[in-house]
Amino acid sequence: MSLSVPGMLLGSLTTLGGTLAVRSLLPQRTPLDQVLRRTHAPAPRSASIPSAKGPARWADRVGARLMETDAFVTRLPARDLNLLEMAPASLLGRCVLYALGGFLIPQWITLLLRLGGLTLPFVVPAAAGLGVALFMVFKCLDDVRGKATGARLEYRYYIASVLERVALARNSDAGAAEALARAVESGDGRAAVRIRDTVEHAQLAGVSPWDALGGLGSELGVPDIARLSASLSLAGEEQAAVYDQLEAQAEVVRRGLLSDRKEQANVATEKMHVPSLAIVFLMAVFLLAPALVRILAL
Repeated sequence: MSLSVPGMLLGSLTTLGGTLAVRSLLPQRTPLDQVLRRTHAPAPRSASIPSAKGPARWADRVGARLMETDAFVTRLPARDLNLLEMAPASLLGRCVLYALGGFLIPQWITLLLRLGGLTLPFVVPAAAGLGVALFMVFKCLDDVRGKATGARLEYRYYIASVLERVALARNSDAGAAEALARAVESGDGRAAVRIRDTVEHAQLAGVSPWDALGGLGSELGVPDIARLSASLSLAGEEQAAVYDQLEAQAEVVRRGLLSDRKEQANVATEKMHVPSLAIVFLMAVFLLAPALVRILAL
């Protein structure tokens, strides 16, 4: 039995790549001391670039360099970044990492083919690398938009809860500002913390909290926050009894969330049609292939 050096090298590289891919999919276990340190001494939101480690630090530095040019900054989803509390430099650096990885994938495949004895022209891997790099950049931006959509959904659920609690507080003869303060004083989620910080900052700055919530809704692209602000403004400035209106708005928000859930379920069901058809096709091929072979052999 003869051994092929290119075959052994190809097998070793393939095994190494598979091992690294499986390792990257495994859940990361954080040491207990680090978790306790984060709990008792949380890091500030606007962390500096040198605090990052590894590829994240390099990505932040590259993104900071790209921030100096207006060609990339003006095309970033500013509302989504603000909603996710992500720095634009971090997103730009992540896009560069995605593009670099996408460009190297065709080169890796070309290397494997060359080791197997197949040589491709230089234009093919270069064009494929540019295409995959562009696709990976759009994939990175699409991931940010998907996370922002999930974050807006969290805000909508929280706003529905706040509307009902504000309505109950207003029904117990509490003022608009007091009812809002009672409604947002609990909760530890991202939406709860952001809205509570906005209300507390408005109180300290001497600004009406509903105006601050209206600005937050426009800034984050969550119209339900603006609706809550309009109702509270009506209750605070005109002393209107808005219990029924708040209850109706909470019902509208919950119906909208339910319709969105149904739409997502329908989309997921439609996506399952293609795998189902592929399975049926493969079963038909496996069942009919022996009969076709016998017919053709006659």
